[in-house]
Amino acid sequence: MNSPSLPMDVRDINVCLLSAKKKRSTSSPALRDLDQMSLCNFPSSRSIAEDLSAAAQTSGGRKRRHPDYDTQSVDITLREPLAKKLRRPLAKVSSISNFIKESPLRQAKIALKRSLSFSKDPPQHPSSKYRLPGTPKQPYTLRKKKSAASKPHLPQNWIDAVGPDAASKLLKEEVKRQEALYSIFRTESELVEDLRMVINIFYHPMLRLSLISEEDHCKIFGNIETILALHEDLVTKLQELRSDGECIERIGDTILQWSHSLTPYADYCANLVTAKFALETQKQDPAVDDFLQRCLDSEFSRKIDLWTFLDSPRSRIMKYPILLKEVKKKTPVGHSDCEDLDQAIASFDTLIKVVDRQTGIAKCLDIISRLDYLHDDQKCTAIQESQFVLCSGLLRNKNGSKLHAFLFDKVFVLARPTRRTSTLTYQVYRQPIPISHLVVEDLTDGEAKIGGSFRGTLKTPSTTGSKFLFKVSCSDPQVSRHSHTLQANGDFDKKAWMDSFKTVVPTIHKVGSSRVTTV
Repeated sequence: MNSPSLPMDVRDINVCLLSAKKKRSTSSPALRDLDQMSLCNFPSSRSIAEDLSAAAQTSGGRKRRHPDYDTQSVDITLREPLAKKLRRPLAKVSSISNFIKESPLRQAKIALKRSLSFSKDPPQHPSSKYRLPGTPKQPYTLRKKKSAASKPHLPQNWIDAVGPDAASKLLKEEVKRQEALYSIFRTESELVEDLRMVINIFYHPMLRLSLISEEDHCKIFGNIETILALHEDLVTKLQELRSDGECIERIGDTILQWSHSLTPYADYCANLVTAKFALETQKQDPAVDDFLQRCLDSEFSRKIDLWTFLDSPRSRIMKYPILLKEVKKKTPVGHSDCEDLDQAIASFDTLIKVVDRQTGIAKCLDIISRLDYLHDDQKCTAIQESQFVLCSGLLRNKNGSKLHAFLFDKVFVLARPTRRTSTLTYQVYRQPIPISHLVVEDLTDGEAKIGGSFRGTLKTPSTTGSKFLFKVSCSDPQVSRHSHTLQANGDFDKKAWMDSFKTVVPTIHKVGSSRVTTV
């Protein structure tokens, strides 16, 4: 007798059952036993076909009752010790209509999958191009993501570190002094941890993975390993001072001696001028950008980008005088530590001046290297002889065009910012004016009535002049015959420009009664 025709999807299920049986016939006895258990307890494909046909007939009319299927519990584990067995019973269904309630084919396939499935490994994390150092090789779903606050820190306060019993033995003034001393130790330890993280996560991997060249690697990181060694040395010395785990009696002599070894800081801070630009340029590479983004999204970075970590030593060196002055303020008069603290503060002030000077020279050289000259007459010797940039920023000329102005120690230059590929350059505008021939006029607000662009930008009435203006010109027509009326972004910016001009120009003319004309 011919078997009734089955729907194509049901025949597929039957084929899957027969295929699975054939494959497992050549397997171990445990799998053959499992075949018999699974196929005996699962409804036959013919029964499923009859039930599907009945369900289809009742979809538009009255429901019919069908024999209930009572699917027994099926043990789908292999023959292993009892402790490792996993029993996964199939739910009982009271009616085939409930079994195919949503989608008959979908429910049949789910039941088939359950009857033939084995315990599977948990899903693995999608493979990525880079595996960050220290990342365990385990399924992503098994890893519990830690929050940024989970990073171990020292206690915020000295009392929390030593306990209330130790604090109760000291006077209130001494407790405040110990809090100030402990603040230096705690923040120094945190800086060391951050620098170690930069070395282990960024410094070595980016070079080992050949993400950047050795030349770019040096431009970005500089001598950061030397800086780390210096701060590790200070943390070790501070830990020795806290050997009893409670109080620090003196710190001035230790800090003073350590400050004399900080000469590498000048080179590191000067390198930061080009490091930021080099880092931004390397981010144009998709591989580098992907690596940095993965690090930024990881828990160890605390959502802080690489540049912030690289700039942290420069910020730290500027804070030492403030921290030491706070300790000095809370140290009793006549204490043996007072004199050493004063000398340490003076030592850091001198160091900061050296760092500022080296950074200024590096910034000046970097800007000069970016100047783009339209003709050779603009290449005056005063530009090449300059060592510092006293002031710089965007200004507007009489036409409302944005110009980038640079006040060097030898020359005043106006330029238009341009970008070629990924490199920012400055196209020199008109003729640079040497400081020896520079004339500066401070224009009173409302005195000049020039260009609608100024008034449109600041929304000033047409009956009044523009604000925040000053004029620069050259006293020698043979050098430059141009004068420029420029507008700062606000009162604060204008004051910064005027203060910078006063350092190089003997006299600044104050114009408040006559109308300013431009050439």
